[in-house]
Amino acid sequence: MSTVAHVPRIYRAGHLAPGPLLIDGELARRLAAVMRVRSGEEFRLFAGDGREWQATVTDVGRQAIRVDVGAVTRQEPPAQLAVEIWVGLVRANRFDWTVEKCTEAGADVIRPLVSEYSARGEGPSSGRAERWQRIAVEAAEQSARLYLPAIEPIATLDDLLSRHHGSVLLADAGGSPWVQTVPILPAEGRIALIVGPEGGLSPEEVARSRARGALVVSLGPNILRTETAAVVAVGLVRSARR
Repeated sequence: MSTVAHVPRIYRAGHLAPGPLLIDGELARRLAAVMRVRSGEEFRLFAGDGREWQATVTDVGRQAIRVDVGAVTRQEPPAQLAVEIWVGLVRANRFDWTVEKCTEAGADVIRPLVSEYSARGEGPSSGRAERWQRIAVEAAEQSARLYLPAIEPIATLDDLLSRHHGSVLLADAGGSPWVQTVPILPAEGRIALIVGPEGGLSPEEVARSRARGALVVSLGPNILRTETAAVVAVGLVRSARR
């Protein structure tokens, strides 16, 4: 049985258009040393604007790679419903996983959330923020996304609730069953999904969220880790609303 060779996808920030393109810096080193591209090979380029381009390597140098950008191979408009996931801070490696999988699942905004039960000492440094952005880029490349999620700065629950314009779902074991939630999900606009840290949100935080219009929903009968709940929440919303 014949198989179709995998065509690599690469994110490159900035404007893309048909014609010659010089790729240098870290991206060139990745193409040459990690992906081992050769002259004549094809790959795909995208800049996070909803379009994907055909690209052919024309020359591989020590410091730069020259490519010829061809036609648009795929394009799509932004999703009608923008999905934000506000995730309680957990240990570094687990939040890395959260960023990767929420990107694959279709989150448009990923926000580290500090709450009453958040892990102490786990605030994101500038280095961690840059790492999360790299993880999101690689996950978008792998999952064939045409838009990149925004990795937003840390914020408190009350601050986010006070300035969010759109629907809010809060994941909690005592919430309404998911099947009852699907019919009332918005078809467009913005929706924020709140997932607490280990131990969840405090009763007072849940009450304040309800008071500000949040709908409390259950993601199923089992107890989920924070990172698992975040991915499940994004996946459920994306499967119900494009």
